[in-house]
Amino acid sequence: MTNGHIKILLVEDNPGDVLLLKEFLRDVNSTQFELTPVECLKEALQFLDEQRFDIVLLDLSLPDSQGLETFVEIDRNAPLIPIVVLTGLDDETVAIRAMQEGAQDYLVKGQVDGNLLGRAIRYAIERKQAQEILRQRERQLSAVFNSALNAIAIADDNGRYIDANPAACELLAFREKSC
Repeated sequence: MTNGHIKILLVEDNPGDVLLLKEFLRDVNSTQFELTPVECLKEALQFLDEQRFDIVLLDLSLPDSQGLETFVEIDRNAPLIPIVVLTGLDDETVAIRAMQEGAQDYLVKGQVDGNLLGRAIRYAIERKQAQEILRQRERQLSAVFNSALNAIAIADDNGRYIDANPAACELLAFREKSC
């Protein structure tokens, strides 16, 4: 996302829905959206391999893939790109599972307008960026924790050790499996 310009990969096989989504996004004033529509999972994976996108809008019912497997395949091939599921299926169970798998949002086509879609796209990008920053900080903290020469041990509210760095394990004579 650069200067209010968002590149979207729209994975949708229904031409009418593609036109409707283009109209919705055209009505959003605060952001310029560049929409690249594709009709199937195979084509989406090819575009993700060749181009950079800020977000994927994904229908779960495609000619070559159905259901959450569609989401899982896109996410596995582009783990740093936020994915918003945009489908005609108003199924709370599928929505919850999609979110548990890592979808940033689950929108039902008949319940979406331009403002909602624009906001969902912007928020999804922000959340995914925040999640990635958090993962980076966790890796950095873990590296510092594990390489510190000083003993560092973490205890729970009951005083039981729940983590210790190698220096603490050596100092406190913890068994390796306890650390």
